[in-house]
Amino acid sequence: MTNKLFKTLSFSYILLPIIIFFLGWLKLWLAIPLCIALLIIFLRIINNEQSEQLLTRRLSFQDLFPVIAIILLWVYFSGIGGLVFQNKDHWWRNEIFNLLVMEHWPVISGDRGLIYYIGFWLPSAVIGKIFGFNAGYLFQILWTTLGIFLVWCLMCDHLSQISLKPLLGLILFSGLDIVGCLLLQVDFASLEHFMHIEWWSGFQFSSFTTQLFWVFNQAIYAWVLTLLIMRQKSNRYIILIWSCGLLTCTLPFVGMLPFLLYKIYVNARDAQDSNSISATVFSKKQPLERQASSTKSNPKNIYQRICYFCRGSQLFTLENIIGGGCIGIICFLYEIGNISANNSGNPIHYTKGYLFLYILFLIIEVGLYAFVIYPYQKQNTLYWLCLIVLAACPLIHIGSDQDFCMRASIPALLVFMLLFFDSWEKAKAECNRLIYVGCLVLFLLGAVTPLCEIWRTTKNTVDMYHSGETIMAAPVSKAEIMDYPNFSGNVDESLFFKYLGR
Repeated sequence: MTNKLFKTLSFSYILLPIIIFFLGWLKLWLAIPLCIALLIIFLRIINNEQSEQLLTRRLSFQDLFPVIAIILLWVYFSGIGGLVFQNKDHWWRNEIFNLLVMEHWPVISGDRGLIYYIGFWLPSAVIGKIFGFNAGYLFQILWTTLGIFLVWCLMCDHLSQISLKPLLGLILFSGLDIVGCLLLQVDFASLEHFMHIEWWSGFQFSSFTTQLFWVFNQAIYAWVLTLLIMRQKSNRYIILIWSCGLLTCTLPFVGMLPFLLYKIYVNARDAQDSNSISATVFSKKQPLERQASSTKSNPKNIYQRICYFCRGSQLFTLENIIGGGCIGIICFLYEIGNISANNSGNPIHYTKGYLFLYILFLIIEVGLYAFVIYPYQKQNTLYWLCLIVLAACPLIHIGSDQDFCMRASIPALLVFMLLFFDSWEKAKAECNRLIYVGCLVLFLLGAVTPLCEIWRTTKNTVDMYHSGETIMAAPVSKAEIMDYPNFSGNVDESLFFKYLGR
């Protein structure tokens, strides 16, 4: 797979929902020039051919067949498309999709509008409007499969190997929820949504299988965008990529910020080193002592250094300023009208019980993994960045539930998983049996969580088949969506609907 082909697939995947949103929600005088600008930017990106290859060799049929088969099976068990049992969250997501297919865009009922991260459904909704609901739901399966395939390609690129291991790791990797349940003697039958064991502590870092089975509309784009950001060797498109998360995965979009800033700094530093920008700032004729004192005393030199840094960072490009800026501003104005966006939730009470569960949660979900891979990652800034982000997420509340903890943590969990597999491979290569066996034991214990999700889907599907129940979860009513603050807002008070929306 060439770099150009991968760029075409990945940037089509992240930009298509934005273009559809602009055409369906914005006034035409604004939508048309913005879409033309995005198409020009898209062509600039894919035609900016580089010698770098995404993967080390061509993908053969033997490579692709098992990968696509496993992805399709994983997507099938997730409930996307309504072919098997669907978890409770599908009730709401099915109705959002139905509204996008049935209603005129933008979706407005009285003084309330649908204000939600709807990006995932927009390509499928277009298919649904043209060919009907069944075609739309089928396209959701295909769109999900394409997204996960892109994730697999990016993971293989990161780990420098074409293998099923990254895909199987994505499916089975999780925190040690089973250990937490056993320590606290949790009654499994009492858990909400039987055998959903990730709620053992009141906090939750969702496994990637749980994310796909419950919040696929956020998870898939969170995975793709995070890995695209981490793959960038320059900052030319990095803001553009990040901005696409506002419409598709708002809370993970926030969780990507620390990693975005890290990559911007690293790429700018590497660009400066390679171009020797510092040599143009200071005169070679001056002694080092005079250079330092001149820089401190002369604002012009400081200003010049900042200008050179900004120029060398490759951050201020057409793609980032026009593409990322327009996407970010417009999507922000749209989503800020959501009522829940202005609700910070209940304040956190630092009781003894809360502190104990918080510490135990971090130890079991992250700490044991961090301890085992520490010898290989202790010098890696990303390792420490992941730990800081994951420690902070449970302390931040938005809305009335643990949504921020569960969703903003997705980028950090994804990067942390890659660090774990990277350490595991190094331990294997160096015959470090202690760390290798430690990684194996943690991985197998963590795999209990996603296997419980898959088992619950299997059991409920079989039960529904024998009882004659309809497999697809019945959607909630339109009124429930439009009146529920998580999905809607008052259009009369929204700057977006007042000045930009149709």
